[in-house]
Amino acid sequence: MNQTFDIHRFALMLRSDAAEKGRNYLMMAGVLMFTLLAFMVPITLSHEYSNFRSIMHFAALFMVVLFGGSLYTSGAFAQYSQQSNGIAALMIPASRIEKYLSSLLLNLAFVIPFLIFFWQFHYWATDYANSIIPSSPDEYRYIPRDFFDYTVCSYFIIQAAVFLGSIYFKKYAYIKTAVAVIIFSTLLTFCNYDLGIRLGDKPSKLVAFPLTGWKMWFYPEQGVVRPRYIVGFYHVTHSEAMSYAVQGFAVWFAVTLWICAYYQMKEREI
Repeated sequence: MNQTFDIHRFALMLRSDAAEKGRNYLMMAGVLMFTLLAFMVPITLSHEYSNFRSIMHFAALFMVVLFGGSLYTSGAFAQYSQQSNGIAALMIPASRIEKYLSSLLLNLAFVIPFLIFFWQFHYWATDYANSIIPSSPDEYRYIPRDFFDYTVCSYFIIQAAVFLGSIYFKKYAYIKTAVAVIIFSTLLTFCNYDLGIRLGDKPSKLVAFPLTGWKMWFYPEQGVVRPRYIVGFYHVTHSEAMSYAVQGFAVWFAVTLWICAYYQMKEREI
């Protein structure tokens, strides 16, 4: 098979993949959108502040966007992993790059708008909920900026990792990929947390997510009248240049995983 890229052949490949996987993709997308709205709409339906409804937006971010989005991506290379039609999929008269770009484009066509929709709807729902609450000291707040940076970077890395895992593993691809991602994330989080403890002179409480800054609390020592530290809370953030560097690293890492998926598909054909 000629391995050069042909736009007409790529369009046919894209149409073929859409016809084969479009129904499953639409069903999964519909379930994710319904679940997302079920978590996020309730704060717009009440005229009273509720901390539980505010927390539901955080739950939607982690459970629906990060976890649910990865489930959507897990079927990116399903046709190549199934024994029943794997060989037939590999024998389709299209170059490797056309097959790869077709799967990648169909995946990104949902996961990117899905992430954008979550944040835009979160900001709108928060503003609207505050506008219908009578004058009160309590109001809904946006998800903090450090959470935004952390989850956006994590989202694309997770999507790229699951995309690679769907072609790398022949059986139980999603489970094996999830285990690998969890182990890697746990080790990275532990190293970051341990570094914050050591450099922060053992704070009483520390919140440290990878790729973001550190939030440190220093409580008064027992038996001491005055606090040991005049200021009990410190938020250590990246400089603007370092923030761009961290975001650039996340993009580079995700792109690297996507490229690895292409070479893995190339090996699968061989």
